[in-house]
Amino acid sequence: MKKIIPAIIISLLATACSDPSTADNNSKTASDQTGNSATKLSLKQQVESITRDYFLLRPEIATYYGVSDASINAKVMSKLTDYSPSGETHRRKGLKAILSQLNSIDTSSLSDSEKISLSAIKSEVKGALLPAQTVNYGTVLGEYGVWFLPYSVNHLSGLQIEFPGYMEDKFAVTNTDEANAYLNRLSMYPAAMGTLVDKLNHDADIGVIPPDFVIDNTLRGLQAQISSPANMHPLVTSFGAKLNTAKVAGSDALISSAAELVETKYYAATRQLINALEAVRPKATHEAGIGRLPQGAKLYQTLIQHLGNSTKTADDIHQLGLAEVARITLEMDGLLKEVGYVDGTVGERMQVLLNDPQYLYPNTPEGKQQLMADIDADLALVDAKLPDWFGRLPDQDVAIEAVPDSRAASTSGAFYDAPSQDGSRKGTFWISLYDTASLPSYSLQTLTYHETNPGHHLQTIIGLSDELPLLSTVFYSNAAGEGWALYAERLAAEMGIYANDPIDNIGRLQSELHRAVRLVVDTGMHAKGWSREKAIDYAVATEGIHQSEATAEIERYTVWPGQALGYKLGELKIIELREKAKQVLGDKFDIKVFHDRLLENGALPLDLMEQKINQWLETAA
Repeated sequence: MKKIIPAIIISLLATACSDPSTADNNSKTASDQTGNSATKLSLKQQVESITRDYFLLRPEIATYYGVSDASINAKVMSKLTDYSPSGETHRRKGLKAILSQLNSIDTSSLSDSEKISLSAIKSEVKGALLPAQTVNYGTVLGEYGVWFLPYSVNHLSGLQIEFPGYMEDKFAVTNTDEANAYLNRLSMYPAAMGTLVDKLNHDADIGVIPPDFVIDNTLRGLQAQISSPANMHPLVTSFGAKLNTAKVAGSDALISSAAELVETKYYAATRQLINALEAVRPKATHEAGIGRLPQGAKLYQTLIQHLGNSTKTADDIHQLGLAEVARITLEMDGLLKEVGYVDGTVGERMQVLLNDPQYLYPNTPEGKQQLMADIDADLALVDAKLPDWFGRLPDQDVAIEAVPDSRAASTSGAFYDAPSQDGSRKGTFWISLYDTASLPSYSLQTLTYHETNPGHHLQTIIGLSDELPLLSTVFYSNAAGEGWALYAERLAAEMGIYANDPIDNIGRLQSELHRAVRLVVDTGMHAKGWSREKAIDYAVATEGIHQSEATAEIERYTVWPGQALGYKLGELKIIELREKAKQVLGDKFDIKVFHDRLLENGALPLDLMEQKINQWLETAA
């Protein structure tokens, strides 16, 4: 899960620096250029200034994609996002200006692939704007530079989570200039944190405060960030490792500077946020859903569109979830009986499996090492079968890494990171080993296939194109990306991976059940007034998962409303399109061709995905 953004590696041409406030001029320039019949600009060329404007709104995301200042001719490496109320207003206006510029692009000279890409970008930008046009609180372009967040600070999102993540894992340090840029970013942290505290207080003043348990989780994470001596903090030790790898001159002095900045800047700024959260904590309620917030019901409906690519009502999705839960539970019941688990509900029988020592990895270095080795073996097993199911195969291996201990407790399970824009960083499957009890062996195989092949990594690499703009990647469809990865879990079963392994197949079905439960509990909390506890109890009883896992999941849905709906909504759409293709093509249906057509343009919004497949079927029938 999490950073499942399909990457498109590009080489942006250098152009003059601009600000979103100059959007009207940029729009006019784009129109003038495309209106000249002698000038045939590619989509990538036409969105260069728009791409730069986006990264000026969200500088940290440039680091995520490995985009340098030189490649976009703008100083983003020396900036951090302005989270203040005025900065939020500027960002919303900037995003609206980006949509205006996208709408001004002349499509007459674009290829079919470019037209699809442009439509996808515009669709996702519109979706990102919907919540911001509904409420005056929260953060637009929040998590991963795309999602709207109702709470600017929470235990999974915000500057305090984003900053150490990209600085430690993604900020390249290969020479003295980059080392100094890293130190400069550290020195700017207090100013950026000041803007975040301003936003937290602004939203609190209008009654938008995270639930009490979210604030408590966030405070625990912040205390952990400042618990070690500064010179032992990952912001320092990871910096030192990069310096040593690159053999940068004067590394000792640079490391000392980093430790001093962590102590005097980073720790001080973290304490400022701790104080601000402690000040608003007495005003927090225990209500989990956003329905209690101003215009909360309307906001949730926009988030269903934004993150689920759906116009279904919350009630429709709730009922769909209940139906899917019943269907999957029935299938699991049959398999459990086949292997001797006959007593109790499916959830109760899965609890028996969960507590069986033979399926648990010891929460020790040796147990974690075995878990990582099993991931490697499972990946090799599925990779051997890919040629029978895909015409195009990934030409880049996926890296498998454990989340650093300093962030493991606050990381949601596992996630995929796209490769960097310059190719220096592989696509990476990150897995939190904080509590191995939440990773029983019968669930690990399916998790691996979701995040790597044939899931997120394969989808990412197949969608790579030097011809399309980076914005095609930035504004990805959550429902298409997560829907494909859930479909990939089912596909692994079709490949025969579980043919002789009923226990792991039960784990696969439990994973699918988990996504159906999300439809029920996400809508339950945000549209039907369910409490955190009711949602946790439902997840534990229905899925048979660990209490701690259910708690972490439910608290995730609390702060990312609508995001968890994308998995099932996307998967069901892909299955629907596949069945239609089989009916239309009959004997001519080729699963490899279907998958290639589905993936070749990246994670398209679901309506555009359907439109594209329908057009293909018209010509292929």
